[in-house]
Amino acid sequence: MFFALVWAVGLTFILLEGNLVSQFLFWTGGLDLTIILTAYIYLHSSSRHAGIFAFVQGLFLDIYSSGFEGLFVFLYLCSLATISVCSKFIHLSNPRGQVFVVGITWLVEKALFLAMVAALGAGMDIKGGISLTALIPMLITAMLTPIIFYFLDRLYVLVGGNATRDTVTYA
Repeated sequence: MFFALVWAVGLTFILLEGNLVSQFLFWTGGLDLTIILTAYIYLHSSSRHAGIFAFVQGLFLDIYSSGFEGLFVFLYLCSLATISVCSKFIHLSNPRGQVFVVGITWLVEKALFLAMVAALGAGMDIKGGISLTALIPMLITAMLTPIIFYFLDRLYVLVGGNATRDTVTYA
């Protein structure tokens, strides 16, 4: 029941991301709640469930965008691979680890996005490169991760889960 709610939040965010997030963040990278939810599912469920979640989120975004087919599936599965590799070295159950893993994952996803768009020849002009203001959404996404993990843990307890599955541990 709980993870169905997380899926619904993710799919709703995908639908509303273009309209709502662009009003609050001026760079097109934006807040990426999908990375945070994928990391949460990876931590609390399994890599298989997180992979299915990332695949469906990417497929849903590919269907509703006018970009290259399969691009976002590839990006979100690469994000899951980055979360998986980073979580081997950095504890994902620690708030600092959550910030670092999600921040690194955000950077990898956006770098792959720019590389894929340039490689596929979308006709986009990326002469200016990435400025330092482009890192503001990465910082926002990374800094909000422990807060969102905390709220998801509390929501899990409210839905009827066990209170011992707390994400925030101080190691």
